[in-house]
Amino acid sequence: MIKKIFFILLIFSFSISADSKKEKKWQKLENCKYLENKANDGDSFHVECGKEYLFRLYFIDTPESEESLPERIKEQASYFGISPEQSLKLGNVAASFTEKNLSGKELTIWTKWSDALGRSKMKRYYALVYLEKKDYNEMLIKNGLARIHGYRTKLPNGKESKNYLSELKILEDKAKKGKRGGWGY
Repeated sequence: MIKKIFFILLIFSFSISADSKKEKKWQKLENCKYLENKANDGDSFHVECGKEYLFRLYFIDTPESEESLPERIKEQASYFGISPEQSLKLGNVAASFTEKNLSGKELTIWTKWSDALGRSKMKRYYALVYLEKKDYNEMLIKNGLARIHGYRTKLPNGKESKNYLSELKILEDKAKKGKRGGWGY
């Protein structure tokens, strides 16, 4: 009897383990709205989609817009080949760009509800954001306001992240060549 119970518990634990390793499915949220919030920056912001959420963009990272993470600011500055002070300015430009471009617009959000961590009391999730069918990551990269960085996952359309990253790299190279955003300092 004890062996039977042990065996059942063992099988049960393997099934829980297998389920926890399954990839989460994408969920599409439509007609979402950017919400003004003092904590918003270029790649992490509050959105209303029936209720309030805090999302962080997959695949990219905009420079910090305030001084609380000096090591991260140095890392971001190094990526663009600029000073930490210039990186902070760039972070503020990215935050303003995001507010200007997303405010008052209907957004489509794709998320797997994966925890994006962060310092806020509100849980933050990774997401892809589309503005009038335009990929918002691409907009930030094209304008030299973000670096390719962060969490990787297959896209909702089935595209592998390595292919998507290659496309972002082409856009980044054009932004460098055109000295846009952080590449123009």
